[in-house]
Amino acid sequence: MKKTLLLICIVLFAVARLSAQVIKGNYAIKNTETGLLLRVKDANSKNGTPLVSYYPQNWKCMTWSFKHREGNTYQLQNLFTNKTFQPQAAPAANVSLEEQPLAADAKNQQYEFVAAGKDAYLIKLKNSDLYLTPGDKEGESDVPVILAKKDGGKHQLWTIYEQSPTM
Repeated sequence: MKKTLLLICIVLFAVARLSAQVIKGNYAIKNTETGLLLRVKDANSKNGTPLVSYYPQNWKCMTWSFKHREGNTYQLQNLFTNKTFQPQAAPAANVSLEEQPLAADAKNQQYEFVAAGKDAYLIKLKNSDLYLTPGDKEGESDVPVILAKKDGGKHQLWTIYEQSPTM
């Protein structure tokens, strides 16, 4: 009985540690339904540039440095522009995301990576019930990414993979 309890405790501890791993490094963020990656439109560094979905490339404008804030919350800094993204207006359903300078304490620039299956995440704007969602579910390129309520669709799932771009 004691051995069984000890084994259960060890397994629970290991599971807790794995689920609390901090994401470190530079990653592409890929939509599981469309196969497109997040990037700032036309690799433009001007404030207010829309965040869009684009065909996968090993480019700096499609690579994000994960800045851990707490728990599963991150700010994402674009390697090309050194900026992040936030809602274009007050957070609400169907609001587009746009590029802005990174501000460490800005809650509207913080995103929770919610585990949603093997190597998949829902990306939720912190302190909201809104999730990153492609503006076009069919996979049209260069369409702005929006915030939307969770709807259970695969188009709201994202994967990440390490990327080391040269351009």
